[in-house]
Amino acid sequence: MCFVAVGMAEVSGNEITVKVGQHINKDGQLDIFHFGGSTHVLLFRPGVNVKFNLHGQEPSLGSHNIKVHDEIARVE
Repeated sequence: MCFVAVGMAEVSGNEITVKVGQHINKDGQLDIFHFGGSTHVLLFRPGVNVKFNLHGQEPSLGSHNIKVHDEIARVE
């Protein structure tokens, strides 16, 4: 898996808090966002089975927000 922290141009930034080779537990801190407007990207190698949890709705402009810390996907 590859983790990419993305700061959105001039409006934000991020500070990576882990070192190469460091083990991270579930819910462990990877980085700190500064000033908002940032996101994460996770890339998986081909063949990894990722199952998404859409919380009973289809992605659309009218769908409800998913709460912070709720599961959105799981590697099976």
